[in-house]
Amino acid sequence: MPLVDDSMDESTPWLIEKLRERYASTDSGLIIDTEIADAHVWCITLPAFEKWFSELETITSQTLGRRLAYASAESEEWLWSLAPPLPSPWIGKEKKRIATINFDWATRGLGQLEMLESTSEGTTLLVANRGQTAIAAGMGNAAWERIQDARFRFQWSDRGAGETIVQATIDPREIPSAKNTHMSWTNCKGNISNDKRLFNRARHETDGVWTVEGNRVMMLQADLLHRFEALTIPYLAETPRNTDPRTEWIGLSENEKIVLWDSMAEASRKQFLASGELVLVAEPEHWVAVTNRHLALQGLGCVTSAIGIDEHGGVDLHISAALHPAIVVGRLIGCWERAEGRPARARWSTDSNGHHIRLESRREIAE
Repeated sequence: MPLVDDSMDESTPWLIEKLRERYASTDSGLIIDTEIADAHVWCITLPAFEKWFSELETITSQTLGRRLAYASAESEEWLWSLAPPLPSPWIGKEKKRIATINFDWATRGLGQLEMLESTSEGTTLLVANRGQTAIAAGMGNAAWERIQDARFRFQWSDRGAGETIVQATIDPREIPSAKNTHMSWTNCKGNISNDKRLFNRARHETDGVWTVEGNRVMMLQADLLHRFEALTIPYLAETPRNTDPRTEWIGLSENEKIVLWDSMAEASRKQFLASGELVLVAEPEHWVAVTNRHLALQGLGCVTSAIGIDEHGGVDLHISAALHPAIVVGRLIGCWERAEGRPARARWSTDSNGHHIRLESRREIAE
């Protein structure tokens, strides 16, 4: 039998270099998009995102796909408003504009846009090799508006085999341009670092698709989450909060926002536990390495200090920056439960130094 000296590294060097040029790691555990105003980015596998989103719909008892699609459309419109103008050659303008869009989407792992048919009544678009279908639909419509310099209504259907069909029709209404969103928490600005991120092991599969260890990966802007939150909160105004919540959100007063953050955190906890990831914590300082692996690799943040508060695994964590507190807290609860083997609760607050998260047993332990 021949001996094979192979590291089994199936990554694609040119793609990794391209991703590193665009996306920078920070010592606060975030990923920033250097081409779009240093916007924060979530580097997430498609199966993990779909699991999280499915759990969120189940917990809220809401169908959230359309809200995610509208948030995606608004976010994509805002992102392209920050980019240089699309090319405007005398010949083949539409084709070259689509090519520019697709070049950007390929880096982000979000598929490729095609125009299938155009009539006076509307246009049929195809997002091939798409990631999550509602996100693809919103992005497809926003991209088409950018290409045509016009407003469109849209509907979509999933055709399977990684294809989303978008029906775009002219919208004569005067619709304001998408505006920037603002976080309701404080993040400390980190310094650029050489810390590893998930995309450091990227493998090119086909146009608009790249993977890490066989899992499809997407680069999602935090702005998408902010817009999704804003569009979802009004529908939760009549939803009562769980009488036994896992998390105390210091500083949040609106019931519907608390309900959504509870739900986002619980979906994040369930998604993490379903992944089967192993977490080992023997001392409080081990949380730094745990979060480097389970948070920072995806650009969610990382623990900068950890202080034990009891003899049962309770700990106070400091995180200088977080992609979204609810997602981060939910994942930390999942990590604590995996390490300690029992349910946890959390207390979150934010100040000028970032985020403070207290993790401890959900139930009092008899001495």
